[in-house]
Amino acid sequence: MRESQIARGDGVIGDAPILQLRDVVKDFGGVRAVDRCSLDVEEGAITGLIGPNGAGKTTLFNLVSGAIRPTSGEIRFGGRRIDGMMMHETFALGLTRTFQIPREMKRMTVLDNLMLVPAPQAGERLWASWLTPWRVSREERRIESQAVDVLKLVNLSHLANEYAGNLSGGQKKLLEFGRTLMAEPRMVLLDEPGAGVNRTLLRELSANILQASVERDITFVIIEHDMRFIMTMCDPIIAMANGAVVTKGTPTQVRQDPRVLESYLGGSQVGAA
Repeated sequence: MRESQIARGDGVIGDAPILQLRDVVKDFGGVRAVDRCSLDVEEGAITGLIGPNGAGKTTLFNLVSGAIRPTSGEIRFGGRRIDGMMMHETFALGLTRTFQIPREMKRMTVLDNLMLVPAPQAGERLWASWLTPWRVSREERRIESQAVDVLKLVNLSHLANEYAGNLSGGQKKLLEFGRTLMAEPRMVLLDEPGAGVNRTLLRELSANILQASVERDITFVIIEHDMRFIMTMCDPIIAMANGAVVTKGTPTQVRQDPRVLESYLGGSQVGAA
């Protein structure tokens, strides 16, 4: 459980790991980005993933999501092996991710950006639009209602009809988070959600993550360099260095681990104000 003891709907975080990596390796030519990495992510947890630049964190996200394939090793999600799958296949299983740089549809409205996510949609098939227009309309109303609810959650309702390209950097991060919720995922990989976000919007994003974790039963893994954010939000925290896991524990344990102090901050106090 997180040190803050945030309760889930049933009061219990699942026992079986939702994500398992065993001896995962990723080589790019002569460079080993991930080196025999093994870790578990518990279902229902908000897990932090920290480490210095080049530690292999984003590469690990790319491997788990199916953006790239490992050189060797095994990755399982919900007990199912996924290391040979593509991104659209892991997405269909309920595994979604965000990116360091938001990838919004700039010339579409904020509302339309959200409505685009659920798939497959009946309106995407030409014959359905001709033969069963009532079904298409009913589905569009349902998806629009879902999108409106998500906009309320991420505090973007007032920007529903604004072009996504006109949003601030922090608002785009909130929109990208909203897009992941539209997929109704089991697990979300958040890659530096706090980068370029002011403190006010970062507090909103933190509240959104906590609410989604509790109310929507979503498991989160978060890469973040903002130690105040990661130490407050996450439990457990996994620390990486040189492509491998250094340690895993509570924020207090990780903050005090000499291997983390050495590899991550060169001996400085992790999370110090």
